[in-house]
Amino acid sequence: MLATAALLLNGCATMSEEECITADWHTLGYEDGAAGQTVAMLGKRRQACADHGVQPDANAYRAGRDQGLELYCTEMRGYRIGRAGGSYGGVCPRDLEGVFLVGYESGRELYRAQRAVNEVANAIESAHNEREHILDDITEMSAHLVSDEATKEERIELLADIARLKTRHTELGHEIEEMEHELVLREAAFHEVEMRTPYK
Repeated sequence: MLATAALLLNGCATMSEEECITADWHTLGYEDGAAGQTVAMLGKRRQACADHGVQPDANAYRAGRDQGLELYCTEMRGYRIGRAGGSYGGVCPRDLEGVFLVGYESGRELYRAQRAVNEVANAIESAHNEREHILDDITEMSAHLVSDEATKEERIELLADIARLKTRHTELGHEIEEMEHELVLREAAFHEVEMRTPYK
C-alpha cells in the first residue's frame, strides 16, 4: 500500500521489479481512478512491468479504477479542479460525467474571472515598477548631466533621453489610471460570479 501511494504521489508509472511482482492491481487502479488518471496509465504500467517480465492484472486494475472514478467524478471534485484551473481528461463515465461537469464548469468560470483580475493587477504592478525604474534613470542621468565629465554632445543626448523618459512616465500614469478602472470592473465581475456559485 505504501509503495502504491508513493507511485500515486509521484504521478509516475515507473515501477521496480518488486513493485510489479507484489502490486495490488485493484488498489493501483483505484488510486489512479481516484486521481482522475486516464486508462492510458494502465498501458504505462504495463510497459514498465514488461521490462521485468511481469504482466499486470488488467481486469483487477480496471475494476479498481472504475471504483476510484466514483470518488473522482463528483460535483465538488469537479468544482475544485475547475477552480484551480485544472484540466479534465474526459475520464468520467457517462452516468457520472454530467454532475462532474456541472461543478467543473462553475469552478472554471470562477477561475477565469479570478485570472482576469490577476492579469490587470499584475499589469498595474509592472507599470508602477517601470515608473520607479524611470525615476531612477532620470536621477542618474540628471546627475551626469550636471557633472564636469559630461561633454556638450552628451548633455544634448541626456536632455533628449530625460525628456523621453518623462513623457513615458506620464503615459504610464495615464495607463495605470485606465487599468485601475478596468480592475474595478473585473473585480466586480469576479464577485458576481463568486456570489452566484453554490460551492463554498
